[in-house]
Amino acid sequence: MNLSRNGSNKFSRHDRIAYSQILDLKKNKIYSSSTKNSDQSNGYFLSLANMKAPDYGQAQLLNNDALKNKINEKRNQKSMDNELNKFVTRVETKLISSPLKKKVIAIDTKIDMPTQIKPYSLTPQSRLQSFRIASPSQKPRSSSQNKRNEIYYLSKLQRAFDTNGSDYFSRMYRQHFHQTYQGLNCRLFPQNNNDYNKSHKLPKKHQRQYTLFFDLDETLVHCNETPSIPCDVVLEINVSKHQIVRAGINVRPYAKEMLKNLSNYFEIIIFTASHSSYAEKVCNYLDPDSNIISHRLFRDSCTQTNTSLYTKDLRLFCENTNRQLSQVALIDNASYSYAWQIENGIPILPFYDNKDDRELIDLEKYLKNMIGVSDIREYNRNNLKLHLFVDQRGPYKVLENLFGKPQQLL
Repeated sequence: MNLSRNGSNKFSRHDRIAYSQILDLKKNKIYSSSTKNSDQSNGYFLSLANMKAPDYGQAQLLNNDALKNKINEKRNQKSMDNELNKFVTRVETKLISSPLKKKVIAIDTKIDMPTQIKPYSLTPQSRLQSFRIASPSQKPRSSSQNKRNEIYYLSKLQRAFDTNGSDYFSRMYRQHFHQTYQGLNCRLFPQNNNDYNKSHKLPKKHQRQYTLFFDLDETLVHCNETPSIPCDVVLEINVSKHQIVRAGINVRPYAKEMLKNLSNYFEIIIFTASHSSYAEKVCNYLDPDSNIISHRLFRDSCTQTNTSLYTKDLRLFCENTNRQLSQVALIDNASYSYAWQIENGIPILPFYDNKDDRELIDLEKYLKNMIGVSDIREYNRNNLKLHLFVDQRGPYKVLENLFGKPQQLL
C-alpha cells in the first residue's frame, strides 16, 4: 500500500637560436662562443644546455642576413618605444594641468589624480592595468560577504546550470527545475467544487504573526515502505484494524532542529497529502512532546484536481480565521501543491536519503530573514521569482528571465 504521496620537456624561448652566440645588440656586434668569457659589459649569452657552438668567424656572422634583420628589428622597436613614451608623457602632463582635473575632483573628492608622472611601460601587464577601473575605497569581497549575497534556491540553481556539474546536488537542482516548471505551468481545476465548502477553522495556539505550512514527504522525511532498505527509524503504521505495516523513515538532516528553532518565531503546521495513519506517526516522531507542531493536515484537507493531483489551497485555511494570505507560506518540494498561490510557495529540493543534504539550513536562514516584512508574498516575489516560471514559451526562456542570460538545458 502506498502510504506516502508520490618538471617540463619544453624548450625555453632562447632555444630558437640553434647555436650558442653572444649578441651585443647595443654595439651591433656578434661574437662567437669562444669570446663568452670576454669583458664585454653589454653582451647577452644565449645558449642551449651547455652545447658548444661551432667557431664561426666574426666576418661570416656579420654577413648573415637573418641576424642583420633581427638587429634592425630591435633598433626599430626601441625607437618606437621611445617615441610612444614621449607622447604619453605629453598627454598626461596636459591632463594634470587641464580643467578636467578640477571637474573630476568636484564630482568625487575620493578620486586621486596623479601628481607625478610614472615611467610608461609597454609590457602586456602594464597595458592591461591601464584599462582597469577600480575605486580607491573598494575592497575585495570576503567569503562571508559572498555568502550573505546567496539567494536561497536560485543561487544553487544558477550554479548547477552554469557549471554543468555532474555531482548529486547539481543534477538534482536541474531535475527539480524542470519539475517545478511543469508543476506551475499545468492547468489545474478542482475535481470537486465542494472542496471550497469545507470548513477549516484552525485556531491559533500561539500568537505568532506568521504561519508556515510544511509538506512532509520529500521535504522533511522520506518513506521507504520497505524496512530492509537502510533508514533512520522504522515505524509501525496501523493501516487498518487487522493490518500493520512497518515503514522505514529517512529523516532529512537538521529537520528536528529547524522545526524547533522556527517554532519560536512562526506557527508551524504540517500539511501533507499522505494518509493520516502514516503522517500522524511521523509527526509524533518529529515532535514527541507536541510543543512544536500546532496543527496537522492530511490528504482529506487537500484539493484534488482534474488530473488527480492533491494540491494545497491556502485560502481554505485563511478565510474565517485570523490568518491572512500575506502572512502565510507553504514549503513544498512539489510546485503544483502551491500552484493556487504561487507567491506563497517556497520550493525546496526533494530529499530521499542523502546525508550530505544541507537544504534545511539554508531554508531556515531564508525564513528567519522574512521576519518583520509586511507581506510574505512580496518577499518571495523579490527573492524566489516563481512568477517567472509561468511562461508557456518553455523552460529555456524561464532560465533566461531568471538569470539574464541564455542557459543550456540538460
